[in-house]
Amino acid sequence: MSLQVAVDVFVRSVLSLYNFAYAIAIVLFLTKFSKLEHPVRTLALRFFVMLLVVWCLGTLSDLIFPNSITWTILPVVVAALYLRDWPVPIRLARSTLLMCAWVYSLAVADAINASFHGGILLASLMSLAYVAIIWLLIEFFERKNDAANADIKLLTVVPVIIVCASGLANRAILILRSDFGVEPYSVKTLESLLTCMNGQIAELVVYVCVLMLAKEFSSTQRADAERHLMEVKLEGLRVFQQSSESFHELRHEVKNQYAYIKMLLDQKDFDRAEEFFGEMSMRANPTFSYVATGNELVDDIVNLEIVRARARGVQISPRIAVPEHLPFSGPDLCSLLTNLLDNAIEAAAGGEDPTVNLAMVVDHGTLLISVANPAKSAPVIKENGSLATSKSDVSHHGYGTRIIKRIAQANGGVVNFSYEDGIFTAKVMLVMKG
Repeated sequence: MSLQVAVDVFVRSVLSLYNFAYAIAIVLFLTKFSKLEHPVRTLALRFFVMLLVVWCLGTLSDLIFPNSITWTILPVVVAALYLRDWPVPIRLARSTLLMCAWVYSLAVADAINASFHGGILLASLMSLAYVAIIWLLIEFFERKNDAANADIKLLTVVPVIIVCASGLANRAILILRSDFGVEPYSVKTLESLLTCMNGQIAELVVYVCVLMLAKEFSSTQRADAERHLMEVKLEGLRVFQQSSESFHELRHEVKNQYAYIKMLLDQKDFDRAEEFFGEMSMRANPTFSYVATGNELVDDIVNLEIVRARARGVQISPRIAVPEHLPFSGPDLCSLLTNLLDNAIEAAAGGEDPTVNLAMVVDHGTLLISVANPAKSAPVIKENGSLATSKSDVSHHGYGTRIIKRIAQANGGVVNFSYEDGIFTAKVMLVMKG
């Protein structure tokens, strides 16, 4: 093949409106718009890069084996490696869906163009419009099934890839039969259009089923993990409540001892008072601090967390003003406070100022809870408002913030996470019904 032929093919590729439309379609399908910091600039750059890829690989395909199948596949493969916004499984599924959608769109566009004789411009616009509709449907189903947070594995999207590969193979057979003169390929035939629509519907149905199954699996896994986490925390609270009886006895004993010292001071027996106070001080634990708000459940939860924090070298500074009874279930209140404080203790441990500030107050029919702790860097807030875990074992961690958010929503409240000047603050508001 002469150099002039190659140059002519590349010039036609550069001037082809189909290539512009395909580059737009690739960027549309493989870009996660919520991740873009500078949407216009980023999209323009991505479109330019994808257009170069389509020009070069499309030209290479036309020179070696000219047909729409190879011209469709090669640019998407490169784009999937370059645009990494989505997790690998979703990226693979979207890539195969894009390939099929574009091939089907060419058949639909050619059929419409054959009827209206609109030329390459109409065909390009129809192809892009077709792909945009498929993209909107996929976006809708992914958002509805929370694909961004679902646990979608590579194995999960294999059915989507198989169905898409079958659709591409079907179109390839029709095109190759025409290329080798076995049977002329007519874009006007109803069979061709029905084959495209049947393949497209099948692929979308399979992908939606995969998303629904992934969502169900993730929900079940999350519920099991949350239930296990709550059981562990409730068991810890029960153990602490049993052991706290001795603390109540200690408080009662200390109260009696101080009454005895007061009696000695009233009798002006200073020597005996000083001697007794010295013995008492030697028996007391100077590191023990006890929260007594009048609400036994809140007291037990916070005191348990104080013990846990002290074991990790963290100090909890509580400021609590709550009534004796709060209109929230014990498990919810326990899970809410322990998750808030556990996260804060873990973040503060080992820092320069390992102090966690806890504030609880009732105001205008709402319970306000604020937990602040030092943090080395700002946390990553996910699209659903929860925090991304920094632990390597993601499948068994990261449920704490989801539990906090769920409990707040169940009680008509809200959750807010903020980071400023090295301090991370979690604020929760619960509505006190009844």
